Amino acid sequence: MPFDQPTFDRLRAQARQAREVGDYRQAARLERQAGEWAGVRGLAGPQARALLWEGYSLRLAGEDDLALTALLQAAHDRATADPADVFSALTAILYISLERKSFRFCRTLIDQTRDWLFELRRPWNAPLDFLEGQLAFRRGDFAAAWDWQQRAWAGWRNEHPRLTPATHLWALCRTAFRLGDPAVLEHKVRKLADLHPTQLLERELVQRAQLLMWRVQPIEPDPVDLALALLTSSVNAGKTRNSGAYREALWALALAGCWREVDDALSRRPLKTDSFEDQLLLGDLRLSRLRMALGLPPSDADGSEAAINVVQIKVAQSVSPEAIDEIKQSYEIAQLLADEQDRRLETGWYSEMVRRRPNLLASLAARQ
Repeated sequence: MPFDQPTFDRLRAQARQAREVGDYRQAARLERQAGEWAGVRGLAGPQARALLWEGYSLRLAGEDDLALTALLQAAHDRATADPADVFSALTAILYISLERKSFRFCRTLIDQTRDWLFELRRPWNAPLDFLEGQLAFRRGDFAAAWDWQQRAWAGWRNEHPRLTPATHLWALCRTAFRLGDPAVLEHKVRKLADLHPTQLLERELVQRAQLLMWRVQPIEPDPVDLALALLTSSVNAGKTRNSGAYREALWALALAGCWREVDDALSRRPLKTDSFEDQLLLGDLRLSRLRMALGLPPSDADGSEAAINVVQIKVAQSVSPEAIDEIKQSYEIAQLLADEQDRRLETGWYSEMVRRRPNLLASLAARQ
């Protein structure tokens, strides 16, 4: 059966357009159709390319299991598919594995992919260096994460297979935030903003980076409009990969005292009970609301750890035992989820994140 190139190209062009506006499920459907066009004609290369982008789109839509199915298909036929597409599929599989598989599994998969890349003798190390940085970041080793991410960015090449410049720079921004380096963070945020990305997801990365900059160096006015724009896009997107954007927007609004907007968002998109990040944020939001009720300034547990450990609290009125219990409950759930993450990734960073929170809570409770 002849290959209908115009139909194939049209489907893939429509899929790209859908991704640009954040309609990732539609993009995945169009990529699947393109892959089917190629598959029935026995063309492994175009089929693998469409499967690869179907997997990307499904992952952006929050459908990791379906994404893995498509990506495994794309990576399966190494003999006839484009090695660049196979390599891209393998790195995407690795990225998903970082969020659900054990440290040993991810370590082995990265090493095996490096071995295969060495056999290919292709200059594609940057995505793997980036993934090394992602693994270190997830284990709380931010110095190592920074080194790997810098190496990945230095080795970036503007040719397939690659990650986008925005992806690299966003990773550097959030690592600089964790390292507590305002000057470096400001430099990377400016570089990211200078890209002027057109795709929705990458525009959100710029907004997220700008919110991190504000958290490190709060200045007037508060970035309420920026946080609301990010919150609106992440709430409207529903079940997508931008849960990080949603959390960051919520936290920025809470720090700015915009509790009505926070409550409205949570009524439409509650935080997940099985997510460590969500439950930790829920505790932080409740603690921040209590601080506001007591007339205390906001405290950013991640952006200013010292503020929690050395703050001098003078509370005239009593603290509601119910409010304390709600906060404790959120942190207790977060602790259980932290223990799971620590076991999976062979680290103690997640539990340490939770242990930092009760310092201020205990001080408040002691004033009753």
